[in-house]
Amino acid sequence: MNDTLRERESKQIHSTLGRIFLRRKTILALCLLGALGPVIYYNQTTVPVYESSTSLVFEEFGSSVVKDVYSAPSSEMLLFNRIEEIKSRAFAEEIAATLPDRLKARFPKPAQPGMDVTQHVADIVNKGMTAAPLRNSNIVRIRVRLNDPELCAAVANLSLDVLRSRNYRVRTEGAADLRKFIEEQLARFRDQLQLSERNLQSFKERNSITSLDNESMEVLKRMTDAEVLLNTTRADRGASQQKRAAVETTLTGQRSELVSAMTNIASPSAQRLKERLVSLQEQYAQLDVQGYPAEHPQRIRLQQELEQTRTALAEEAQKVAQGSHIGDPFAQIERRVDQSISLEIDIKSMEARETALKKTLGEYRGFLARLPAQEVQLARLVLDRDVNAKIYTSLLERREEVRISEAKHIPNTRVIDRAHTPKNPAKPRKTMNLMLGTLVGLIAGTGLGFLLENRAGKLGSMQDFERETGWTVLALVPELERTAPWRRWMRRIAEERLGAKSNRSATLVSHRDPESAAGEAFFMLRTRLELLGLGTKYRSILITSSWPRDGKSTTISNLAATFGAAGRAALVVDAELRRPTMHTIFGAHKAPGLSDLLLARNGDGGKHEATPTAAEASGDNGMFQSTQVEGITLLASGKRIREPQWEAARVKMRELLVELEEQYDVILVDSASPILVHDTLALCGMVDAVVVIVDAQSYDEDRLMETKRLLESAGANIVGAVLNRVDPGGRYSYYYHHYY
Repeated sequence: MNDTLRERESKQIHSTLGRIFLRRKTILALCLLGALGPVIYYNQTTVPVYESSTSLVFEEFGSSVVKDVYSAPSSEMLLFNRIEEIKSRAFAEEIAATLPDRLKARFPKPAQPGMDVTQHVADIVNKGMTAAPLRNSNIVRIRVRLNDPELCAAVANLSLDVLRSRNYRVRTEGAADLRKFIEEQLARFRDQLQLSERNLQSFKERNSITSLDNESMEVLKRMTDAEVLLNTTRADRGASQQKRAAVETTLTGQRSELVSAMTNIASPSAQRLKERLVSLQEQYAQLDVQGYPAEHPQRIRLQQELEQTRTALAEEAQKVAQGSHIGDPFAQIERRVDQSISLEIDIKSMEARETALKKTLGEYRGFLARLPAQEVQLARLVLDRDVNAKIYTSLLERREEVRISEAKHIPNTRVIDRAHTPKNPAKPRKTMNLMLGTLVGLIAGTGLGFLLENRAGKLGSMQDFERETGWTVLALVPELERTAPWRRWMRRIAEERLGAKSNRSATLVSHRDPESAAGEAFFMLRTRLELLGLGTKYRSILITSSWPRDGKSTTISNLAATFGAAGRAALVVDAELRRPTMHTIFGAHKAPGLSDLLLARNGDGGKHEATPTAAEASGDNGMFQSTQVEGITLLASGKRIREPQWEAARVKMRELLVELEEQYDVILVDSASPILVHDTLALCGMVDAVVVIVDAQSYDEDRLMETKRLLESAGANIVGAVLNRVDPGGRYSYYYHHYY
């Protein structure tokens, strides 16, 4: 059952769409033109924009041998920073400055005279360049959009070279500063070493002293180690200060107050940790001077305590920084501040170590002061030479480490795709725009056609009508003529003013053009009524509607013409006394007619006159008029009478109908809507059957159900309904094929 229902719904949808395309071709065409017109104009007037793209991957190495401020950040942060760099104005300016003059000349001329060409090119490049990462990768795709396809590809490829050059330059600046500092120290200590060696040699030659005793040599060795450690510590502190200065320089102008707030460790807990760090550094320096090996348990313990104290001090610094309520949305600044805090802790630790070493050196100098003068002088010269030699060797090692670190910090940027000259513009995409415009036009036209086909006031389907009313649909009558609403309105005004002078015989399509769809519909109506017993079982039938202008009078006149064509004697009775139209359709006189006949039969309010029979009335008085349609006689409405007169005369209507049934095969009575006129309810009980006319184009369910209720309450024998003004090419086309 569900499959049958779905199949039925599918057929209904296809039928509706087909009907819309057939019936609403003009609307579809207008919607397509309305949608495609702007699209075509846009395609033809828009300056074409070409797009070239290139992609590259950033492959970072691990951590460096030498710890410095350029420790690798997270992959997401690095990627974000480089994308922002690519989209920056400075990057566009560097590309513009690198472009050859022949390519700069291909850019549009500046709008303002005297404007710098490089700046103008940078503006265009900056607006046309975008960068975005590919999902779940370190790959960045750079897109360049310009009006010149060759220029577009050239700028995209040049951006790769500029980016790699900038990355190398920026990422090596810090390591280069550190290397420069070490090289300066190397030159100074090399000179000092050479001087100390010459002084020692000269002293030995003058005084013939070549060595010291064992105790003095041991003290001298320890002093040498302490002096080397002191100078190494000073060098490390200087390097750390250089690194910290680089960090602060980076932060200058961004959030300098953030640096000072987050690097100022002044809490009581931090102060205690700093004091403990100084004490541990003194102990560790003593072990260094005394020559304890690195694997000695005491040195290992002190090393662990030093690391724990440094970690605790760094955590305390973070707490102080977080408590300062200074926030910054850029994670890069936060990373720089973390580095500054770490360097500050290292500097404080080295200062504590220097203090301890100075104290130890002071004790050793006191011991040497007690030696003879010549031995003290020799000891000082030997100490000076050994210290300078060790420091110089240490600096040589540090310089090599920095060079390795500098090389490792150069990012490995690998190009995946280089840009090629585009053949077709990226904007406007003419084919895509035309397709979208066509789609929008079809959707708009179909939607508008669907609304027009299913607008309020139109009947849904014949099955719905029969299910809601319980009446059988006897015929589907198409619209007789396609006339604009304003023309129909003007014609109705003219008919109301001209009255009988207006000839509407053209509405008799069953007589004039019986083979047309409308004529065939009226013949179908006659056949269905005959099958129900009209002409045999029933002689008189009243035809009414739920509202004026539903096509009731047109249906009666055409139905009568079909009976006349079949050789049946048909009488049309115009009982619509307030707005009669039958005399207009048949080109007859309005009076005398039904009202005059009933008044005469009722004595016109008195007892003086004889009551005329139907035969007498059709004779001299001319109440029963012959029409231009063979077999049809018309009893027009007659003159307009007052309501009391009509109420008194209407009692003779049943007698008149009984008498007329003996003379005519079929009697068709035209009556107004029972909702508006009470006469119809009285006439329902006098005729054999009732047919209701319904306008499919102005359908009102509530009004129709009220008509049904009134007719059924009056005891009307409703044999069926006629759907008038049905669209033959629309939703009822299936029924027309079925019927005709």
